[in-house]
Amino acid sequence: MDPERPLKPEPGSEHPSPGASMAGAGAVAGMGLQFAISILLFLLAGQWIDRKLGTEPLFLIVFVFLGAGGSFYSIYRKLMELQRREQERKRK
Repeated sequence: MDPERPLKPEPGSEHPSPGASMAGAGAVAGMGLQFAISILLFLLAGQWIDRKLGTEPLFLIVFVFLGAGGSFYSIYRKLMELQRREQERKRK
């Protein structure tokens, strides 16, 4: 080993820090929780409207699909943003 030469990883061989991978795992776990809570809230709203209007199960079904669709779209956007950031990080 040359004491004058600093230890640096070769370009392209950098590994993310353990904290970075844990942050990514937390973000993904948060997305799953967001998905479940969103569907549950829309389900409860649909039930409430159906009880008030006497239209069971019309609004329950519509709201569950709206909640799921909105959650899928939100997760898709977040994942695309994470992917874009990762690609930018790799370019540097």
